[in-house]
Amino acid sequence: MTQSKDQTESAADQRDAGGPSIRSGGSDSSKKAASIGPSITIHGDVTGEEDLIVAGTIEGTVNLKENNLVVDENGHIMANITARIIRVDGEVKGELRASEKVVIKPTGNVNGDIRSPRVVLEDGSQFKGSIDMESDKSMLGSDRGHPPRLRPTSPRPVRPGRDKLDSTDKLTN
Repeated sequence: MTQSKDQTESAADQRDAGGPSIRSGGSDSSKKAASIGPSITIHGDVTGEEDLIVAGTIEGTVNLKENNLVVDENGHIMANITARIIRVDGEVKGELRASEKVVIKPTGNVNGDIRSPRVVLEDGSQFKGSIDMESDKSMLGSDRGHPPRLRPTSPRPVRPGRDKLDSTDKLTN
């Protein structure tokens, strides 16, 4: 029993000893985030239903939908990213789409567009691209697929006292 208690305390000490962590609540705050180590390189699509910490390299797409992504100081991502919260301590080239928030830390470097309702660029961070802070929920409610109707669909009524011009009538001065 003492042995398992010591192992549990050792695991807790390692978790608290530093390194990136995801604290702003994930899908399940008691779950530990998955991680991609510094020696790992992935070419292709990364999808999942848990939080992810990237200290390695990803080229392709990252789709975590309702989960969080942390790009560690050693992490490099050349991909379009979709997640709930995205925190960049390392380097990202590509589009970042977060349903809740994007945070670029002082060691972070982002080259690409950000689309999120909340964006934090901390002092010292590097960013090149555009930011769209319109929330996706408001876009779902509106009809963005159709251009706005600028003119009424019915013809204008003729004012009393004015006759409708015939196409054969000529206007003269």
